[in-house]
Amino acid sequence: MSTLLFNASASSNNLPPHNWIAPQKTVHFICDLHADADALLASLKLGGLLAAESTLENPLLTEKASDASVIIGGDCFDKGPSNLALFRLLKRLVESNLDLQILAGNHDLRVYAGLLATDFQDDLRQAHFFVRMGRKAASLFAEVYQQYCAEMPLPKTPSSWIENSLMPDEEWFELFPKYACNFMTAKQIKKELKQIRKKRIDFIKAWREYGYDWQHLALAVEKAKQLFIEPDGEFYWFFQNLELMQRHGSYLFCHAGVDDRIVHRILDEGFEQINLEFNDKLRQGKIFEIYYSELGNVVRTKYRDKDNPLSELGVQSLKNQGIFALVNGHRSHVNGQQLVLRNKLLHIECDAELNANCRAKSHLAPGAAAVTIFNTYGTVNALSTNRFSLGVLQRNFEPGHQTWQESLLV
Repeated sequence: MSTLLFNASASSNNLPPHNWIAPQKTVHFICDLHADADALLASLKLGGLLAAESTLENPLLTEKASDASVIIGGDCFDKGPSNLALFRLLKRLVESNLDLQILAGNHDLRVYAGLLATDFQDDLRQAHFFVRMGRKAASLFAEVYQQYCAEMPLPKTPSSWIENSLMPDEEWFELFPKYACNFMTAKQIKKELKQIRKKRIDFIKAWREYGYDWQHLALAVEKAKQLFIEPDGEFYWFFQNLELMQRHGSYLFCHAGVDDRIVHRILDEGFEQINLEFNDKLRQGKIFEIYYSELGNVVRTKYRDKDNPLSELGVQSLKNQGIFALVNGHRSHVNGQQLVLRNKLLHIECDAELNANCRAKSHLAPGAAAVTIFNTYGTVNALSTNRFSLGVLQRNFEPGHQTWQESLLV
């Protein structure tokens, strides 16, 4: 297990101290669960919010949980092994009166857009969103079929009709650039067309690896829409409660990152208004307008050259508003949480690759847990299970410095 300690109230001898503000309530940040319910359970235990004897079916909050907020930092969907179990655990936590907020991740938006895509086949801007989910979403539909549809009779609908209702046809590839030109550059459109062709093949292959065909998929998709989209659905609450960003003290929480455009909107409009716009567009099914705008960049950016930039002016604008650190996931680190400086803005990157399937591919031990805790007295503790199985790796950081002080406690 590794422990990272970052003292937000400390100052450098060489630089003037920032006016850091700690959260009014202790915040536990857990992100990039990717359908691993056991990882969430273990992370909440690691942070001391659940009793050791807690199970997925019976999470027992500790006294410490009554004074804490939990932020799930996006990407609850995909990859497996337990999409539905994760959402049931989240609901049980809310019903237990845990203060819980859920931020949108790029995988969450893709699934929502994919479920809606069957109702938007006449909208060429969104008809490709089912395919856009990619092969990783096959695990979700397999779970839905196994748990809800296995005893249902298969539809007699021809496979070709089902395929055409889910997958964009050649006409879409011809017309999409005309619809998308006001939102995307020519280079982005070209890449999108290439990706959709590849993702189409990959999704079909992944689905068939479960031993299912188009009729099975039709049942699973319709049931998933009922579960997540319709008001009487078991998981309808999830997308209705997603937020884009949260601010606590001097920390801005989001899934991936920010760019200059969203920074200036924060300055002009405030977080609450941006979250309201995000929620409105989500409920209206305007996923294209989210995904390819500054709103989408909050859940997608990796600060690559092709991403919208975060400049030093944008960073200074955040600091002028009292925001001195960005807390995010999206970029996985197999050795626990990391500190990264981008144009002099501190990023606390918290994706510790919790998902069991991804850990297996990376030859990492199963049973991972990670939580980053923002305390009311000014420190940040990042706890994660990692390769240091013989002890505790402790990292100390102070504002104004760019290096770690490390020690391994055996």
